[in-house]
Amino acid sequence: MLYSGKISNVWGNQVMLLCVDKGLPKFISYIAGQFCVEFMDKMLTVEIIYLLLKIAHYVRKNFKKRFKTITEIIILAVVAAGACCGKTDTSMAAETKLENNSEGYLEYNSYIQTQYSKEEGLLSGEANDIAQTKDGKLWIGTYAGLFKYDGAKFVCFQDVSSVKSVNCLYVDEEGRLWVGTNDNGVTIFINEDAVNVVDDQNGLLSNSVKKIVCDSHGNYYIGTSEALSVVSLSGGVKVTKTFKNIKNVVSMTADDKGNVVGVTERGEVFWVRDGKIINTPKGISRFKDCNEVCFLKDGQLYMGTTGNLIYIFDMKSGQPRLKDKIRIKGFESVNCFYQTENDKIFVCSDTGVAVLDKSGGCHRLNTNNFNSSIDSMLVDYQGNLWFSSSRLGLLEMCDSSFEEIFQNIGITAVVNSTEKWNGLLFCGTDDGLVAVRGRKKVNNSLTRQLQNVRIRCLKADSKNALWIATTEMGVYKVTVNEKGRYNVKKFTDKQGMPGMRFRNIIECSDCRIMIAGDYGVAVISGEKIVNVLDSKNGMLNERSLCLLEYKDACYVGSDGGGITKIDKDGSVTRITKKDGLSSDVVLRMVSEPVYGGMFIVTSNGLGYMSKDGKIKSLDKFPYSNNYDIVCNKNGSCWVLGSAGIYEAKIKELIKNVRKDYLLINSKHGFRSSLVANSWLCREEDVLYLCCDTGVVKVNMSDDNMADDSYRMIMNYVEVDGEKVAIDRVDTLKLSADSNQITFAPEILNYSVKDPYISVILKGHDTKERTCLLSKFNKVTYTNLKNGRYVFKISILDGYDGNVIESGRYIIDKENEMYQHWWFRLYICVVAGLVLMWITWFITRNWMQRTMLKQKLELEYTKKQITMSNETILSIARTVDAKDTNTSEHSYRVSEYSVAIAKRLGFSDEKCENLRKMALLHDIGKIGIPDAILNKPAKLTDEEYAVMKTHVTLGAEILKDFTLIDNVDVGALYHHEKYDGTGYCHGLKGTEIPIEARIIGIADAFDAMTANRVYRKQLDIDYVINELRRCSGTQFDPKLVKIMLSLIDEGIIDAESLYAKSKGESN
Repeated sequence: MLYSGKISNVWGNQVMLLCVDKGLPKFISYIAGQFCVEFMDKMLTVEIIYLLLKIAHYVRKNFKKRFKTITEIIILAVVAAGACCGKTDTSMAAETKLENNSEGYLEYNSYIQTQYSKEEGLLSGEANDIAQTKDGKLWIGTYAGLFKYDGAKFVCFQDVSSVKSVNCLYVDEEGRLWVGTNDNGVTIFINEDAVNVVDDQNGLLSNSVKKIVCDSHGNYYIGTSEALSVVSLSGGVKVTKTFKNIKNVVSMTADDKGNVVGVTERGEVFWVRDGKIINTPKGISRFKDCNEVCFLKDGQLYMGTTGNLIYIFDMKSGQPRLKDKIRIKGFESVNCFYQTENDKIFVCSDTGVAVLDKSGGCHRLNTNNFNSSIDSMLVDYQGNLWFSSSRLGLLEMCDSSFEEIFQNIGITAVVNSTEKWNGLLFCGTDDGLVAVRGRKKVNNSLTRQLQNVRIRCLKADSKNALWIATTEMGVYKVTVNEKGRYNVKKFTDKQGMPGMRFRNIIECSDCRIMIAGDYGVAVISGEKIVNVLDSKNGMLNERSLCLLEYKDACYVGSDGGGITKIDKDGSVTRITKKDGLSSDVVLRMVSEPVYGGMFIVTSNGLGYMSKDGKIKSLDKFPYSNNYDIVCNKNGSCWVLGSAGIYEAKIKELIKNVRKDYLLINSKHGFRSSLVANSWLCREEDVLYLCCDTGVVKVNMSDDNMADDSYRMIMNYVEVDGEKVAIDRVDTLKLSADSNQITFAPEILNYSVKDPYISVILKGHDTKERTCLLSKFNKVTYTNLKNGRYVFKISILDGYDGNVIESGRYIIDKENEMYQHWWFRLYICVVAGLVLMWITWFITRNWMQRTMLKQKLELEYTKKQITMSNETILSIARTVDAKDTNTSEHSYRVSEYSVAIAKRLGFSDEKCENLRKMALLHDIGKIGIPDAILNKPAKLTDEEYAVMKTHVTLGAEILKDFTLIDNVDVGALYHHEKYDGTGYCHGLKGTEIPIEARIIGIADAFDAMTANRVYRKQLDIDYVINELRRCSGTQFDPKLVKIMLSLIDEGIIDAESLYAKSKGESN
């Protein structure tokens, strides 16, 4: 998708984000953002082009310069108005304090051993060296390269070309990791970054590095195949000195007094003090088979040989003095010394590992099959032991509350029962009897006799006899005679036993032995079967699964018949589901020490019977597939089941209140699965659990089931795919356009436990997210809003448990552009411009439509006016044509009238109206007979009376003529005289409309100056005198003055106007 589905312009994208932030649908938000881009872009482009065109026009006009083409202007405008390219949005790390565990006295032989080779991710299958940096990370040097291990996975640094084959590792006081390679010199790492390389290009005589050490002055000694080089970091990494006579160093050590002691491949010891070679003291130089040297914290020098000898030298006097010599049986070639924080000294060799204690004792460490070419070791921050072998890879020995006994003796079996008897731990398996003493398997006549026999239960009685219940082979009673030999007596169906298949054995308070089997319960006293309890005695189901003596009665749990209670007097009571059991299949009955009641384990849950015999189901317990319950005197108990071991308080369990009990399983080091219908051995609080892989020993009082120390590291976070440094002190600043932030903390856990991890991003998450460390991965957040966030990661001792370790990181995401005040102002400006544009657009369209309408109306009006003018003119010409004596009379009268009206100040509209009145003033003559109208002689009185009617006839014709205002006035009153002697109404003075008065004087003037049928036109002087004479009588004096002034000024020229009218008529 283009631009990740966003707008290509940053401004438009911010508008879109603002709309989304305000809750608008995304589709509308995208449209709004794109519109802002398009609108402003187009508007600015048009405006700039317009301005440039104006400027170009101005330049052309004023300077007479032309551009070659208009294209140059347009290109310039486009460049000036080019839109900014948008950015696609992209969007979202810890330092832990180092704190080593202090070691107590550890039984290393009980540690769980895990070997790492090719199958576990260590690709080469061998490990030349191992080191731990101060942050807790483990580093393994192999011929296949450098590996990092965080407790979950191995990571090979394949991208660093200078560490393809690693010989040795060294961690200095500042936490830098020095990696000595087989063919590329030394590479220095800081926080997983290769920062420097020291090789033959900058001073080493050889790139094959064997050992590295740093003296008390900060000088680094690098032993290669060709020389011993001294490297200084002062002023940059450089080789400051080379000892060419010291080659093929296999071991080096330094103390705090400037001494550096080493061993070459030939077994010779060399000594450097304060950067200078000195003669090796005679007390040391006499030994020619040295292989390893090490200064301890107290200054003593330990020297190991290629054999099995260790020499200890006291350095108090400044010179080595042989203090002690230790020979370790079975050792070959001492390769490494390692001193722990509690001053235990480990010795690694080609044939195994030993521990030297303070008293000078030596103890071989059982590493099982990991016993070849062990070259180095360390103790990690959690107290686990790590050994590297150039042949076998890595071995981890991890402290655990659970000791896997069968792993120690090197076998695997499904164990059904355990019992301690006569100093041995006997284990009944599906394949026979296994006897163990310490860490060794014991084979004797008893184990050989019971080989391949399926043993279901072991029980040592108070008379030191061992009872063994089997499947298909009956029951064995084993005692020891005076010679220490085993006496075995067998009880089978031939002796009266109820069958040959038995599951459980108990000893009653009267020393009788009760044995439960598939066909009933046998009671043995001494070596006689005294009773058999079966269906004849009232048992509903003879197949018995478990037995318990409780309150002077024997309780028998069956496979489907509930519980049978057998009292001493032989009376039988049956307890079933009707009495409160959750199931009639009863796996186990256990008395509890707090209230004196009894726990009942059925096939689908737990139950409890109080002292008074009342039974209730413990249905609030979170798990149903349980096998056994082990109670402790302190009020706690363990519920054993297929899920592991639930730890509970007896009181809480009996109250039947739902609770998240601590589940002890593989996450706490219990890696095996318990076996159903098995019987464990208990010594005080020590349990020997029956598991599918062997016997596991555990102490119920061990408080270290959940708690442990863990180390968290997060130096970087990924922001939009790029690494960004982060720590717990400084606040990480995220840019506003950051889209994704990924937290990938490293939780270093080398123990067998699998703690819970809880994470929350405060400010975004509403609740914490919890999962197991083994299932924890990167945490990614996208599209975070601006503001402050706190990423908190915690290690818990349970799903809802206490916090063991936590880290807190603060992240500030800057405001988006749209969240600033000036962007909101920009939005307001854009909105205003859009509103203005919309208003302009609507107004312009309305005005255009209005103007078009007005134009059409104006054209129509003009057309109407033209038509009316033409109509009027046609009428006037019709009248003039009817009266041959007055041809074009109406035209001239109209011209005279308009000239007078203009002097009176009439508007153009009134003048035009008056013109039309004048043209129609004689329209009434249409109704006058032609004989009268064109009579050349003087009219008679009758004829004159008819002639005078033309004014009323004209008014009548024009009264409905609406094109001209008051058009009938001119026709009706133009023969009225100023003194009232005119016709037809006899009006006088101002009673006569002004239009009629004007038309009247214009009509008279034209009558005198034009030719008539009965006379020629009069002389102009006569006409002027006549006007003056009739002023005040026939004509309005004011109009006479105006008329005379117009004549004097030549505005009214009767001759020319007469000629013009004649010419137009022709």
